Amino acid sequence: MAREELKFAKDWVLILWYPFFMNSAKKGNPVVVYREVRMRYFAIALGPMLVFWIHAFITNHLIAVDVAVPTDILQTERPWLEAVGRHRFLAATWFFAALAVLAVAMLVRNLARPTVPKTRAAAIATVIIVLLLAVIPTVQQNISPDGTRVYHRLGAAFFEAALSRGGLPGCIGPEDLWLLGRCGEVPAISLFNRILDIVNVLAGLAVGALIVGMVLCLETPDGDDIEEQAALLVQNIKQMRQQLYMSSIVLTFGMLFATSWMYWPLPLVEEAEQAAYGALVLASALFTGTYFSLLILSFYLPVALILDGRTRTLAEKVGQGAPPGDQVDVEDWRASRGLQDGAIDYLRAGFAVTAPVLAAFAGGISPIAL
Repeated sequence: MAREELKFAKDWVLILWYPFFMNSAKKGNPVVVYREVRMRYFAIALGPMLVFWIHAFITNHLIAVDVAVPTDILQTERPWLEAVGRHRFLAATWFFAALAVLAVAMLVRNLARPTVPKTRAAAIATVIIVLLLAVIPTVQQNISPDGTRVYHRLGAAFFEAALSRGGLPGCIGPEDLWLLGRCGEVPAISLFNRILDIVNVLAGLAVGALIVGMVLCLETPDGDDIEEQAALLVQNIKQMRQQLYMSSIVLTFGMLFATSWMYWPLPLVEEAEQAAYGALVLASALFTGTYFSLLILSFYLPVALILDGRTRTLAEKVGQGAPPGDQVDVEDWRASRGLQDGAIDYLRAGFAVTAPVLAAFAGGISPIAL
């Protein structure tokens, strides 16, 4: 009986830990093919990091710390309109958080495949580095509560005055405790700051997962067989498109989240001033949308161009390896293997993801938020 129990426990350990640490086939099963991505390809993550740094530089040095939006443009007779903006914000937060978790789950599933240990280690390390880049500003803001917050560029006093029209359940005094901390002088601002901290962490995880998922599309072919290399290229391109679509969804609903907090006070603004304040918010949303779009393109385009180069190289081998006297139509060969798309198609797909979001804000029309 003890031997059977030991065997049962061993089987469960193998089931639970096999995808991540074992990756070995049982005796008699087909040989497991380990996925490997060359270490140099993880340097693609430096592109998004550069975009992140440029965004931080522009925000800290070229954008006003506190725009002096007057508080007297707020309505006084309908304070309940604050709930309109809050409901939008909470709905967008909920949805974006779910998408961030989905992006991480997709990466976990991807890493569960048999993978060379150094490739898996590099993937996990990349996610951790991207997460730290997202978390550091949040930690700095919590260390210095009186420092600059993201809503200050839309008017700190105005934003706090607008959100003070609503309260939080159980918040009577500033020192009272609620779900995520102390109520503070303006409970709705405390709600906003705490949720934004949580979303920043989730966004860091999601972006790290999307970057690594895209880099893993550059799996190195195992062997010199042309047909096997072609099949692997098709698989990698398919995975790249899936990652691009997921990135597109995260971009779209990331902008939904960003605009939801930017437009939170808008229902409380007097009708005569809504266009003026809306223009400020629209410009801020365009800046955020540009940042998100460049972030996605910075890790999608290098992978797309590398895969396009591999496809062209493989097609050249097919043409050069044809027997004397036999003419191989390289374009037909590519089409028959599902490799007919080229660099232009990949560029078109990448910009098709970002263009609608940017055009909406640049054109002064914001169907996402208004």
